[in-house]
Amino acid sequence: MAEIVYGEVDWNSGDTSERTKTEFMRLEQGTSTVRIMGNPIQFYIHWVDLPDGSKRKFNSPIASPELVKRLDDEGFGRKPRWIVKVLDRSDDKFKLLEIGSQIYNGIRALYNNPKWGKVTEYDVDVIRGKPGTNPLYSIQPNPREKLDASFKDAFMQFNDSVNLELLTRPADPDDVKKLMGWAGAGAETGKDADPFQSTDSGDDDFSFE
Repeated sequence: MAEIVYGEVDWNSGDTSERTKTEFMRLEQGTSTVRIMGNPIQFYIHWVDLPDGSKRKFNSPIASPELVKRLDDEGFGRKPRWIVKVLDRSDDKFKLLEIGSQIYNGIRALYNNPKWGKVTEYDVDVIRGKPGTNPLYSIQPNPREKLDASFKDAFMQFNDSVNLELLTRPADPDDVKKLMGWAGAGAETGKDADPFQSTDSGDDDFSFE
């Protein structure tokens, strides 16, 4: 089995197999322009169908390999996800953006292209197609341009406010068993955050003009 990695990864080492008060950016149909503000934070999720017919997403409970295997066997396979700090160019506010493999691979292609390289040095367009489009997402670069120094203080405040460890930490196996209605749910957990909501970060590899 491939090594399971949680936390900051560079654009070549992510797994491409198939809430706090911080604002998350939602990608609507059409073009959304962002400035990427650092490396992605990798974690894993499961989408499941519950006994009541609803669907739910939660972070993979990796403390229990047996439970992860059961989820896989039931058709709720683990999928990689990434959280990226971005500057949303529609309102020039810093936000968190959760992305899947299509967007990750599009950004990685730019990162590895010698004509573009470091993806923190220019804006990128994230283009979401109509429902049924394959691929649903595509990435286009904008001309290289450094961020104005006026953004620096706002970014520092934003960076201090996010708790990526809380958002990406694995779900508690007992909570997952209770959610799924499976036997052996265990005791009460009393977590300080909802384990079924999909936030430490390292150095940021960008500069302000």
